[in-house]
Amino acid sequence: MLGHPKKSLCTMLVEDHASFRQALAFVLGREPGFEVVAQAGSLAEARQVLEGVDVAIVDLALPDGNGADLIDDLHRYNPGVVVLVLSATLDQKNLVSAVETGAAGVLDKLADLDEIVGAVRRLKAGQAIPQQQKVVRVLRLLGERGDREREQLTAVGELTSREREVIQALAEGLDSEGVAEKLGISIEEERSSVTSIFGKLGVRSRLQALAVASRQGIVEIP
Repeated sequence: MLGHPKKSLCTMLVEDHASFRQALAFVLGREPGFEVVAQAGSLAEARQVLEGVDVAIVDLALPDGNGADLIDDLHRYNPGVVVLVLSATLDQKNLVSAVETGAAGVLDKLADLDEIVGAVRRLKAGQAIPQQQKVVRVLRLLGERGDREREQLTAVGELTSREREVIQALAEGLDSEGVAEKLGISIEEERSSVTSIFGKLGVRSRLQALAVASRQGIVEIP
């Protein structure tokens, strides 16, 4: 953006409780590297301001529907967008819906505002957030069935031995640097492997990749 020596992350907040949304916007506004460019209290409002978003923080329980329904739209307008989902209940059905459409992470809505900001930073850097492994365990039990699962099984079979090592390291909660150090590869090789994994599995986030890999039995979640 003009006036910034380094491009700020254009951030959208989708939350129907105005006081919570405004407090989060205030905290983000004081953080270096963030710029809140859009706020919405419903799916309808959010769909009017989808373009130019790097990061979206989305509540699942919105007055006109499930926030997970917005994730596909966000990815369509903003390839590479990082979506952090907030949920007051961590409802299992909604978790599946959110991750299968490309949420990068899920966080309890009762988390501190600073924790939410920290989670966004970690996800943008390709790192895990504390609740991720718990979420993967849930998704492993409630994953898709039928044709989609058979497609994913075929895709898992196409992963190279290195890609399997990378995804297992991700399952252990390691970030990009940790994966590279553990496997003795460069950061560029780690990121290239992750990109290849995404393409083969047809997923949009590390969390979604882990859910697929766990469901197909090729990784163990500690």
